[in-house]
Amino acid sequence: MGQREAESDGIEIREAETGDVEGIRNVALESLRASYADVLDEEVIETAVEKWYDDDAMDAELEEEGMLYLVAVAGDTVVGFSQSLVPSEDSTGTILWLHVDPDNRDQGVGSTLLKHTQAVLSERGVEHVAAEVLAGNENGTQFYEANGFERTTEHETEIGDGTYTEVVYVQEGKEKFEAREYDGQTLYVNWVESDRGSKAPFYAAYSDEGGEDLFGYFCSNCESFDTAMDSMERLECNNCGNTKKPVRWDASYL
Repeated sequence: MGQREAESDGIEIREAETGDVEGIRNVALESLRASYADVLDEEVIETAVEKWYDDDAMDAELEEEGMLYLVAVAGDTVVGFSQSLVPSEDSTGTILWLHVDPDNRDQGVGSTLLKHTQAVLSERGVEHVAAEVLAGNENGTQFYEANGFERTTEHETEIGDGTYTEVVYVQEGKEKFEAREYDGQTLYVNWVESDRGSKAPFYAAYSDEGGEDLFGYFCSNCESFDTAMDSMERLECNNCGNTKKPVRWDASYL
C-alpha cells in the first residue's frame, strides 16, 4: 500500500515517523492530563507516558508489523495521533488510543483523524473497528458515540492502586460474539475485545452470550482457551507460548 495522506484545514494526516516521537509523547501527556485529571493521579499519567512512548519503545513499535501509528500534523507540530492494532487474519482492528492536543480540540481534528484511521485500516483488510476508553473519560465516550460507534462490553482494569471500568466500542453492525465449545461448555469469544500477543491477538471469552461473566482469554494463534494470567496481568497461552504484550493500562507498564 502506498503512503496515504489527507489534509483538512491545514492539518496533514500521515503515518508516523521516528522524528514524530517527541511530538507524540507531548500530545499523549497533555491529552491524558486533560481527559483523566479527575480520574488518575498525575504520577500515574507521567509514568505511563514515560514508559509507553520511550524512544526505544517507539522505535520498535513504529517498525512492528500489526501496529499502526498515524499523526495529525499542523506545520511541523504533531497535534494528534492514533495508535491501532492491525490483525494479520481477523477482520477486526482496535484503536488503542486516539489523542488530540487540548489546544486543538473542537476543531474537527479528532473526527478527521478517526475517519482517516478507519480508511487506512480498511485498506489493510480490516472490516470492523473497535475502540477502548475508560468510562471516566466522558469526552472520549461521547466522541465515539457521536462518530457512529456502539457501546458493547465493559471490563475492569487495574491502574496503579485503583480499579477502573474500561468501555469497548465498535462500529455498529459487528457481530460481537462467536460461540465455541470448550471442555463441555459453551464459551463466547468477543472478537472486538482484544489484547496484543507476541504471536497473535488474545480475545476475551465469556461464559454468557451477554458478555458479563468473563471466563478467560482465547489465543487466536493456536485457537486455545488454555490461557493463564497472573496478578501482574501477564497473560500466556499454555498451549503455544503466545504471551500478552502490554499496550494500554497493563500493570507491567505501571
